[in-house]
Amino acid sequence: MAGHTYIDPPEPVPHSSLVSASHPGLPLNDGKLHVLLAATGSVATIKIPLIVEKLLRIYEPSRISIQIILTEAAERFLPAADKPLPASIHIWRDSDEWENWSARSDPIVHIELRRWAHLLLVAPLSANTLAKIANGLCDNLLTSVIRAWNPAVPILLAPAMNTYMYTNPLTKLHLQTIHDVMDWITVLKPVEKVLACGDIGMGGMREWSDIVEVVVSKFPPSQYPKKENAVLQGLVHERSRHVTPDHAGNGHIRFQDTESE
Repeated sequence: MAGHTYIDPPEPVPHSSLVSASHPGLPLNDGKLHVLLAATGSVATIKIPLIVEKLLRIYEPSRISIQIILTEAAERFLPAADKPLPASIHIWRDSDEWENWSARSDPIVHIELRRWAHLLLVAPLSANTLAKIANGLCDNLLTSVIRAWNPAVPILLAPAMNTYMYTNPLTKLHLQTIHDVMDWITVLKPVEKVLACGDIGMGGMREWSDIVEVVVSKFPPSQYPKKENAVLQGLVHERSRHVTPDHAGNGHIRFQDTESE
């Protein structure tokens, strides 16, 4: 028809090229325990270097790999820590989500972090991020990781907030929601102490050394390193997926991720 230009439809894109590539900084089958450590907006963020140092001392670098997610608020507190993080520890920020992605085949950071991790430890967990998790919000890198999480893999949350935030009825509701709906998440109850703001009461983050002990009890150092190319927690890069029902009867769908030939 006059006045119209017809363009041939594009060639179909091969399915394989649509699969997100694995991020080079997140090796999957190195035999080490992969701990994804996250911090949110609480002064207890200053304990992060102590947690990292203790984990590295217990497992030794040959047995463990640690990656860190910091929210924008957590970054404001970390400089006040007594010691810096080791230079070998990679820190992920919200900006990394887009700086690492420009085309459909590029790594999707919040998915790659979930695939890589054998454990997510959020210490400290602020009242704000607790509310986001309980309500399913995913407006930053950390909450996107949590919303995309595989329920076959554990998450530990260590709340840290002002006493009146902790005793607020909404906090109780949010904690109850997580308990009732997300059985792969364990909340490490806070302690009563003199808080950074000067108030005295419940809400202080569990002692950092106790948090490390919880990790060690779940993942005994003697089990690492795994054999080369061993599948840890049943997870490798999702080039193919087998969806199976959760036989525990809680209605979840769990993904067994396997590497295609």
